[in-house]
Amino acid sequence: MAFSLRPYQHDAVERVRLAFMAGHRSVLFVLPTGGGKTVVFSHIAQQAAARGNRIAVLVHRVELLEQASRSLAALGVEHGLIASGRSMNLRAPVQVASVATLARRLDLLKPELFQLLVVDEAHHSNAGTWSKVIQHFRAAHLLGVTATPVRSDGRGLGEFYSELVLGPSPAWLSAEGFLAPARVYAPPIGFSAQGLRRRMGDFDLRQAAGALGGSRILGDAVSHYQRHLSGRTAIAFCCSIAHAQAVAEAFSERGIQAASIDGSQDSSTRRQLLEELGSGALRVLTSCSLIGEGVDVPSVGGCILLRPTQSEALHLQMIGRCLRPQAGKEAVILDHVGNLERLGHHLEERYWTLQGSQRRERQAAAAIKVCPQCFCTTTRRVSACPECGHLFRPQRKKPAVVAGSLQEVSQEQLKVRRKQEQGEAHSMEELIALGQRRGMKNPRGWARHVLAARQTKGHWSRVA
Repeated sequence: MAFSLRPYQHDAVERVRLAFMAGHRSVLFVLPTGGGKTVVFSHIAQQAAARGNRIAVLVHRVELLEQASRSLAALGVEHGLIASGRSMNLRAPVQVASVATLARRLDLLKPELFQLLVVDEAHHSNAGTWSKVIQHFRAAHLLGVTATPVRSDGRGLGEFYSELVLGPSPAWLSAEGFLAPARVYAPPIGFSAQGLRRRMGDFDLRQAAGALGGSRILGDAVSHYQRHLSGRTAIAFCCSIAHAQAVAEAFSERGIQAASIDGSQDSSTRRQLLEELGSGALRVLTSCSLIGEGVDVPSVGGCILLRPTQSEALHLQMIGRCLRPQAGKEAVILDHVGNLERLGHHLEERYWTLQGSQRRERQAAAAIKVCPQCFCTTTRRVSACPECGHLFRPQRKKPAVVAGSLQEVSQEQLKVRRKQEQGEAHSMEELIALGQRRGMKNPRGWARHVLAARQTKGHWSRVA
């Protein structure tokens, strides 16, 4: 079946091929969210299968498995599916596999079965289950694809990949019409994330989903939706399942069709919710983390950020859900929690590398909870008290709101705002406070770096 690649996608396929021909056995391809990574790796899988190779495409959710399957089917590629509840049919040269299911069945599969492994959302490669599968099939060539080649734990993807192939930038894709243009609304400069605890490289979502003093949400999400999205579809990203349910209820109470989606729902329910969002039967779909990656609903007109994060990857993945182009579409990004101030505009230039960053410090969080009935202390993971049987249920609080309105900001305005705010911090203490407001992991080290750079600049200006 004939299939037309966009010019930059054709270039990506060729550059990946040349990297393998140059002797690299593991290549990481980076393309911004919405740029068509699935199309690129499906085309590579088609070419590899035509040369007599066997290929496995690794994904981590049923939605991504179905998406990869549709892409391969559009190319006429014979393929099988390896997923929970399915028997394996290994006759097809290409297999799309749930990584969790494949990991459980490794004893049934010979290490030399596949000649190429394609890892979708490859920033997960270092994680235990993914690493286990990659190591089992280590004789195969490895192709990772991702929009965001960074991890919250600071580990570098160079542990698995030896060559980095970069696609075009988000700014170029947007200028050429391959990503939707977007209007961005954010809190006034200085909106603080100070006071939020950190856990596992990001903010503690249990605290952030709680009352004011945990999460700070500027402005009413429903009112801003009505003002800036005016009945269009949107995805709201929340701190927890309970938070997502409360936000969906807040929209529904104001007459806006809304629902929440989470991993406890069966795949048919989740599929139906996404279809209703795509058709416009649902105006707002709320989620904690289920639709941060890989969900392709081009009609979505906006994203509503109610989840504070320090993760550059999560920040870009969330915004990317509304950037898939459609005729006449202008996306709207409503940032109620200051993520843009911390992590920057989605179109700004980013410098990706296979190297890791300094391992992030982790603040220990108490892994216990106390039964309100008998006061028995138990592990956080249990759903019922082992002493009296009390069922722990999430508190469905409506999000606490700080009165105010978001302001529209451009990429250049955001850059100037951040630079101006930094320039107004003169002392070590003021810079540390700024770093804390921006949610930096090491605000003191950043402050020292800024002061040293200023001193160096002042020295050379005096010499000149």
